Amino acid sequence: MDRAKTIKVTLVMVIIVALIIGYYVYLTSKNNDAASRRALEKNVEAEMTPVQELIARAKYKEYPATPVQVVKYYNEITRCYYNETYTDEELESLARLTRGLFDDELVANQTEADYFNKLKIDIQNFKNNNITIYSEEVSSTTDVEYFDHNGYECARLYCTYTLKSGTSYMPSKQVFILRKDQEGHWKIFGFDITKE
Repeated sequence: MDRAKTIKVTLVMVIIVALIIGYYVYLTSKNNDAASRRALEKNVEAEMTPVQELIARAKYKEYPATPVQVVKYYNEITRCYYNETYTDEELESLARLTRGLFDDELVANQTEADYFNKLKIDIQNFKNNNITIYSEEVSSTTDVEYFDHNGYECARLYCTYTLKSGTSYMPSKQVFILRKDQEGHWKIFGFDITKE
């Protein structure tokens, strides 16, 4: 009996040790896969241009919740237009992102093709004059003016841009009017350079 009992105990011990070793190997390979996946993601992110990053993030980004956030996102896209290099396909993607921030009435004022062509001309003018956006400052949340107009909730805010050309800096201030749509999203209804 002792011999049979010893064999059973030995077999149970061998099975337990085999299970522990198998589980250790499984966890080690799982951690290595996760580490290599993280390393690959970091490499991809490091190789992406700011334009590619913005376009990639847009798929997962929720619509900005406030007028200030809408204008900041608009500025992020605008900085890419004037400060970065990109392909025509990437520029089209950026233009679609911008138009997604516009109110339906503003979008209806020109076709996507017309908007894209005018945008390309504007960008080329900036590049020809070696102008980039150096900085921008959006009104603080407390400085946003809310009002009703024709049954719509609207908001007015300002953004001061500093444009750089060579060693010269030029301030430019724009006023943005946003209107809340039926889904509760603040959309850019119009914008213009202020005379201040």
